[in-house]
Amino acid sequence: MFFSKFFKKDYLHFLAQAGKHLAAERYADARVDFLEAQSRCPEEAEAESRQIRDGLSLAGNHLAELNLEEGGHALHAGDLKKAFDNYTLARELADDPKLQARAEAGLKMVDEPQPAPDPQGAPARAVQNGSSCASCKDTGPLGTPLEDPGQGMHEDDRFFLLVQPLPGDLPARYCAMGEKFALAYLLIHDGNDAGALPILQEMLLSSENDIVIYEVALIMYRAGRVHECEELLNRALKLNPGNAACYLALVHLKADARKFAEAIGVLTRMMGQGILADQGQYMLGELHDASGNQVAALEAWSQALEIPSVAKPAAERLIPLLTSQGREAEAKFLAKKYLKGCC
Repeated sequence: MFFSKFFKKDYLHFLAQAGKHLAAERYADARVDFLEAQSRCPEEAEAESRQIRDGLSLAGNHLAELNLEEGGHALHAGDLKKAFDNYTLARELADDPKLQARAEAGLKMVDEPQPAPDPQGAPARAVQNGSSCASCKDTGPLGTPLEDPGQGMHEDDRFFLLVQPLPGDLPARYCAMGEKFALAYLLIHDGNDAGALPILQEMLLSSENDIVIYEVALIMYRAGRVHECEELLNRALKLNPGNAACYLALVHLKADARKFAEAIGVLTRMMGQGILADQGQYMLGELHDASGNQVAALEAWSQALEIPSVAKPAAERLIPLLTSQGREAEAKFLAKKYLKGCC
């Protein structure tokens, strides 16, 4: 007991670590340690509390600047979804009002793009755009790596930015996986699955982990080993039934194989546990529509209108569907309410 107390890391330890990270311009690591210091700092340590707040402000502002820069590049390249994500993250991280204003200005230049009707009826793209999973947004089906947030920055900051779009608690969990995992993850995003796989497999030899298994599953998918991918995703979900990324990947897998009933089953199971229930309701309409069941799609999207985060894309899908059925008055009402009068 004595030694465990003696070696226990207090807020001063994390404050010192954060200072070292700041000096090395490792702003993502600095922010993590400042937050840890803040959670442990006693109320009476006023000087240290101010130092922590100042450090969080500085690290957040630097990370916000990185996101503003990347948002500008994405906007210039026409990648509106990526620009939206970067500007949103910049707004959340920035403490400087000027940086917040720049982020707000960027967001005014780009509305978050919503899923467009897919002429092939394939739900994978719709699921991508309806979720916040890094393997399902701005990607190819089932985990083609995201576009890199920027070359030339420190690898720790690059890793931090890459994992931020992950759903739920996954950004924090990914950041806590350690340097070996971060290296493998960056190799994946550099297109080097062959280099990343041995690292991940070695990690699994010491302990089972749903995140590591998930990343291996995506590598198997990209290698054309679909059956192994599915087995690994189910294995990961047994370890952690709350991993949203695994559910989304399984939905992709089933939908890509046009097994829509099974995809809907996975999605329903996910929603039943309260995981990404809002995006799931929209995606349910996409899957029904892709399977040819327009009645069920209309019902799913109509229910999605009650959910603010997905009401606009649901309205965009309902309007042409209602128009095709001769229900023009309802379509015009939705356009006026959700699309500012635009069809």
